[in-house]
Amino acid sequence: MLTWFDDATALGEFAARIEPLRVAAEDRIGALEHFEGYCWVCNGIRRMLVRSGAMLGDRPSLREGLLCEGCGLSNRGRLMHGAIRDECRRLAAGPGALLLLERISPLHAVLSRDLPGLIGSEYLGDACAPGSECDVRGHGKVRNESITALSFADASFKVVAHSDVLEHVFDYRRALRECYRVLVADGSLVFTCPFFAQRHESLMRAEVLADGRIVHHETPEYHGDPLNAEGILAFWHHGWQLLDELRAAGFREARLGVTYDVYAGFVSNNYPGGGYGLMLPIVIRARK
Repeated sequence: MLTWFDDATALGEFAARIEPLRVAAEDRIGALEHFEGYCWVCNGIRRMLVRSGAMLGDRPSLREGLLCEGCGLSNRGRLMHGAIRDECRRLAAGPGALLLLERISPLHAVLSRDLPGLIGSEYLGDACAPGSECDVRGHGKVRNESITALSFADASFKVVAHSDVLEHVFDYRRALRECYRVLVADGSLVFTCPFFAQRHESLMRAEVLADGRIVHHETPEYHGDPLNAEGILAFWHHGWQLLDELRAAGFREARLGVTYDVYAGFVSNNYPGGGYGLMLPIVIRARK
């Protein structure tokens, strides 16, 4: 399902080949209320709700949309599900071998049925002790973990996964080192984040000073957050430098996995006019 890339040139050539299909397909899908396609998670034809509520100007975000009415997963969620399952199969990951750094999400709900014993968590802040479970209204007890200071011992998991987290972590390099630390040898980190394929160096949009103050270098950008109605600040726009930093954190391999399958609901984010903000269906994998 996924084709793996480790350089911008090869990905650019792939994107150029599919561009006529991408423009025609996404213009059509974006105008629909529902789309019928094949869901790899449900293993069957399912109706997909095109609009999730996330918008790019006057266009629906298809990265967050195309919500399968069977499993409830979005375009991005189904991509993550497939990549996580692939690595769990490769590593024969049994109960307790997967750490998913989200708990209040459709992806956790689906994976917990498929992979019993997975550990899911959210970052609940300093009021909840690391590694402990605290009450979250409407969700019961939820484990608290910070990606920059995980409570687990070294080499605790075969697979660690997170979805659209790193752009919200100012010290994301520390987060990469923590993910590396808790993985076994040959273990895999699987994640998504908004990836800007036209960038090499990641763009710092805001920074946290030593005294805790936040300084903005760009117009503040907030993304949806199930635990905060006001949204969560994006500190970074990540580019190809992120793969270099995964290797610097110790990973022996870091690649982008890309698929483009209109019938399966794997399309780009539908960014108006393409260009800088266009994101193909991308998942990032790093192996220890």
